[in-house]
Amino acid sequence: MIEFYASEALICPRRVWFRLKGFPERWPEIAKPRLEKGVKTHEVLGKVLEEKFGFELEKEIILRFPRLGFEIHGRMDAYKEFPIEIKGKSSLPRFPLEYHLAQLNVYLRWSEAEYGYLYYLKLHDDPTKIVNGLNFDNFPRVNGKNFKMFEVPYDPILFKETVKFFYDIKLYLDEDEMPSGAKGPHCKFCPYSYICLSHQLDGFL
Repeated sequence: MIEFYASEALICPRRVWFRLKGFPERWPEIAKPRLEKGVKTHEVLGKVLEEKFGFELEKEIILRFPRLGFEIHGRMDAYKEFPIEIKGKSSLPRFPLEYHLAQLNVYLRWSEAEYGYLYYLKLHDDPTKIVNGLNFDNFPRVNGKNFKMFEVPYDPILFKETVKFFYDIKLYLDEDEMPSGAKGPHCKFCPYSYICLSHQLDGFL
């Protein structure tokens, strides 16, 4: 049974394919500071959600699709009747990113909650300074500087699109063919760019 991750929903299909084919991750140096700041951001805000509001952190979930031959595994950042996903970003988006919506939507499907929340925080060397400045008076609706919140309803159409996305990758795996990549600025932060962007790509496969 193939195991996909909820965090892989609607991202570059080639990146998912490389992981499932067993290629090792090699994070580019440019990505490492963002990863470290992201971990700190999750820890600081997660602690508030756990201690102040009684949320369970890193709640593991599985959605099974035996007829399709795969499962979706996930780990919700925070959960208590509804999921909250924490995203650290170098710049805050005006609208939620599609793959973040798809990931949260998987958690909404599992929890059968009507709404979930995306919390975007601007990446900072000391995320405590940002979190301490947030207003939690109308929780789960939170506001503050260098922070953006989106209340997101469950979307059954997006869920079907997500299942199809994973199933299409499974078909590529079954045929031992590589899917097309979704080229963009994210490529320079990808742990598989050393393969995907190599002139000797065929030599890796």
